[in-house]
Amino acid sequence: MSAALWPVGVKGAIMTQITPSGAIPVPALIAEAQRELDMRRQVYWTRVRAGQMRQADADKRIALMAAIVKRLTMTAAL
Repeated sequence: MSAALWPVGVKGAIMTQITPSGAIPVPALIAEAQRELDMRRQVYWTRVRAGQMRQADADKRIALMAAIVKRLTMTAAL
């Protein structure tokens, strides 16, 4: 994302660009991403055991969501 899109001199300008007009608070985004991560850990485990999903695919998708949670959490701390 270009720095030109961020409001000049506004503290937390990076986070305001995640949602339109900052309509969804960052803690809510983090909580929802964490909820999704927890759900993936449960659902994908079941799907792998049932032979409906490969372990490698489950691991990759879980790692992607974990990275999203981490990125949101770290960025929110700025």
